[in-house]
Amino acid sequence: MPTPPNPIADDAITHVLNSDELFEGAHEIVIVHKGVSYRLRITRQDKLILTK
Repeated sequence: MPTPPNPIADDAITHVLNSDELFEGAHEIVIVHKGVSYRLRITRQDKLILTK
């Protein structure tokens, strides 16, 4: 079965991560960008929210 097309233009993608790999069973992770911490969490409705 062919892979469905990615909605993001291929030339815009430099690295793709599956959320399961990123979260590793957790519901929240912290991403540090230029010394600033951001929280990425999975909501009860299975959505992602990024906050500073």
